[in-house]
Formats: sequence, C-alpha cells, structure tokens
Amino acid sequence: MVLAPCPACASDSSTPFDDAFDAAADVPYLSSLSVRRDGVVVREAYFLHTSATTPHDVRSVTKTVTALLIGAAIDAGCITSVDQPIGELLGDHAPSEPAKAAITVRDLLTMTSGLDWFEDGALGYNQWIQAPDQVAYALAPALVAPPGTMFNYNSGALHVLSAILSHACVPTRAFADQHLFGPLGIASPGWEIDNQGLANGAAGVRLTNPQLAEIGQLILDRGAHDGVQLVAAAYVDEMIAPQASTCYPSNGTPEYGFGIWLGDKPPIGSFALAEGFGGQFIAVVPSARAVVVATTNWQGLGAQAGTDFRQLYDVLVAKLLPAL
Repeated sequence: MVLAPCPACASDSSTPFDDAFDAAADVPYLSSLSVRRDGVVVREAYFLHTSATTPHDVRSVTKTVTALLIGAAIDAGCITSVDQPIGELLGDHAPSEPAKAAITVRDLLTMTSGLDWFEDGALGYNQWIQAPDQVAYALAPALVAPPGTMFNYNSGALHVLSAILSHACVPTRAFADQHLFGPLGIASPGWEIDNQGLANGAAGVRLTNPQLAEIGQLILDRGAHDGVQLVAAAYVDEMIAPQASTCYPSNGTPEYGFGIWLGDKPPIGSFALAEGFGGQFIAVVPSARAVVVATTNWQGLGAQAGTDFRQLYDVLVAKLLPAL
C-alpha cells in the first residue's frame, strides 16, 4: 500500500476529509482510491497488491467512456448529432421496424430507448452477454414506451452505441485510441469484446487509477486536455446535465446524463458519478475542482461485490465528496 498524505491536513488531529478517506479505505475489497484537485493528487492509496500501474476492469464505468466517444464521433462528423436515428447508423444491424429505427443516439445514451429490458446486476446482463449476437439481442425486445420518455437501466443500449461507432466511424477500439486514449497519453487498454468482435460499449475496459482520473479530469475540464478540445464543451455540458430521472429517486444520484449518474446535494452541489459493478467509480465534483477515483476487486465475489458497491457508494456520496 502506498499513501500520499493530504498536504492541507498535516496535523496530529484528523479532519472530516481524513475520516471519510479512511472510511472508504475500510471497504473490504477496495483496490485503489485517489483524490485529485485540479489534476494534482491530494491523497491516494493502493491495496491488494495493486499500484498506480495496475489496470482494473471497471465494468460499467465503460459506459461513460462510450458516451465520451459518441461526443468525439459527432465532432469527427461520422455521427450527425445525438438526435440522429439509429436506423441511419447501424447498417445491417439497423432495426427493420420503423419505430425502433427511429430511436435516437440520445435515447441510447440516456437509457430511454423504450425497449422492454430487465437488468438487475447479473440478472438480465448475463443473458444478454451470452447471446450469439449481442447487438441483435439488445434491439430485439418490444417497444413498451415512446423513446425518450422513460429511464430503464440497459447495458445493451450502450453496446449498440459501440456498434454505431464501429459502423459509422471505425471500430470502437481504434476510434478510442485515436480520439480519446491516445491524446490522453493512455496506451491502448484492454477491452472486452462481444461475440461479433465489437468492443463492449457497456463494460470491460481496463484502466489504471491515474488513467481513470484522466477521464474524470477531461469531464471536469469540459472536454479539453492540455489546451486541445477532445470532445466539444457543449456536448460534455449536456452529458453531465440531467437528461432522465431514474427509477432510484431516493439515491444520491437520482438523475442520469449521457452514460453517467448525476446528483446535487449540499455542500457538494452538482456532481457526476461514473459507476461500475462491485465498486468502480469516477466522481467529478466541479465545485471542488476535484476528481475521485475508486476501484475494487470484484471478480468471483458474488454477493459481496454488491455489498462493497453499496458501502463504497455510501461513503463517497455521504462523506468523502462533502469533505472535499
């Protein structure tokens, strides 16, 4: 384990920040935790024989990466806008039903496609990921609500966006390397692929804690990195603005943007939270100019992974983010 002390907290007595950081560090399978302000490390810690160079499979944090790639694709011109219908973008995978073909990129980004989909942890997700053709499976359910009107958590929707990138632009991994990872100084990361060879737009990218912090910093800086606009500022603003009210109104992040959860509570103000199974998080807190990254070892833990997620989520939202 490597600890970097908080410079502002150099005293014998602990502060609310110290206490909150230590509470997060007590989550059983936590593997890394870092806090950065304006890109500078305030405090970080690594556990379970990991380090700053250890890649983590961050599960649904991948959805936030995919959302950023859609913004870059709009900038590149291979997608017209978030309101472009998917029927124009999917080639052979385009739905034959006109109502489904009219689903927009925005509807997929905000999980408001209207498709009949059930997903609760491994339930629903495993059935989808084991399908012979994950894109066709994701588009097969009936429409049960007008697109754009009802939030329903749907990993398949974000994966369809990967298929759109691969058809309308270039394969997702190559596009990401050119437009996102490469400019951020991230060597092409490992990334889970589906049965058709497409990068999983919903899960499975592998990034280190500092690399995840770079993603968070890009969002905090409205799509700019080292003076270069990688994703349009207007798109990032829309990405972290509430687009859909979720079915979790009592949660700390009751709104959803483009591939990212959103909250607004004192004294934090508005914040964005990329979330992944087992306890993978990037928190972006504009009022504090801060990015918090946490990862856990979730593989093979079963129900413990869900417990770790909940415990870490609660510490982040109720204690650590307010103490920044």
